[in-house]
Amino acid sequence: MNNKTFIEINKDGWNNLIKSNKPFSNTILPEYGPFLKRNEDDLGILDNLNGAKILDIGCGEGESLDYLYNKGALEIWGIDISEEQIKKAQNRFPNFKNNFIVSPMEYDVNIPNNYFDYIISIFSIGYTSDLYKTLLNAHKYLNNEGTLIISWTHPFYYCLDIVDNKVIINKSYFDEKSEIITKGPDKVNLAQKNLMISTIINIASEVGFYVEKMYEEETILKDDINGYKSNFWKKEKTVNCPSTIIFKLKKKK
Repeated sequence: MNNKTFIEINKDGWNNLIKSNKPFSNTILPEYGPFLKRNEDDLGILDNLNGAKILDIGCGEGESLDYLYNKGALEIWGIDISEEQIKKAQNRFPNFKNNFIVSPMEYDVNIPNNYFDYIISIFSIGYTSDLYKTLLNAHKYLNNEGTLIISWTHPFYYCLDIVDNKVIINKSYFDEKSEIITKGPDKVNLAQKNLMISTIINIASEVGFYVEKMYEEETILKDDINGYKSNFWKKEKTVNCPSTIIFKLKKKK
C-alpha cells in the first residue's frame, strides 16, 4: 500500500466513522490505553502543565486537550486528518478555533516551530503512513526543553489472537507491513502500521529524540472500553501482555 492510498483510506474512514455517530473504541486522556490500571492522574507523565503550550497530533474531537486545558494548559493546538473531528474540536474550543488544523500528521503544516512545551499523540501514531516524517515534524514543533508523549497498542499485543478459548500467537512480531483494520459497529476501514519497539525508538533517535522513559503498564481484566465491546480488545490477551506502550521522548542536546 503506498502512502497516498494509506492517507486516503484514513481520511475517508475517520470522517465516515464520526458521521455515523455510532460508538467505537477510543482512548483519551487521562487514559493512555485500554484496560490500564494507572492513567495520567496516577503516572504524572505530564508533570508541569501550568501555562503549557500543547499540540495534539491526531487530536480527534479534542477530548485529551480538554483534560489538559482543565489541568492548567494555557494554549492548545490540534492536528487531525478528519475534517469531521476537527469541526467537533473547534466547537469544543471556540477560543482556539484557528489552532485546529485538518491535515495528515505526516505533512508539515503552518504552525509555530520550536514552540510547544508538550506534544502528545494518544493512540494515533499507528495511523501514520510515515513515522519518520511525523516524528520529524514533532521535533520541529517542540521547544528545546519540551516533551513528546506517544501511546499506542503494544506491538506484541497485535500478535495475539484467541482460538478455541486459547490465546495464541498468530502473527509475526517482525511483520511491519501496512494493514487494513475495521473500527466501530459498521466495520469502517482504516489503515495502520504495527511497528516494532526498536523501529519506533530508532526512528525517534534518527530525527533527534531520546527516550527518557518507557512504560508497559499492567491491565485491568475487562472486555469493554468505556462501555464499548471490541473484538480486538480482550481481557484474555492482557493477562500476560501489556495492551499499551507509552514513550516519553525528549530532544537531544
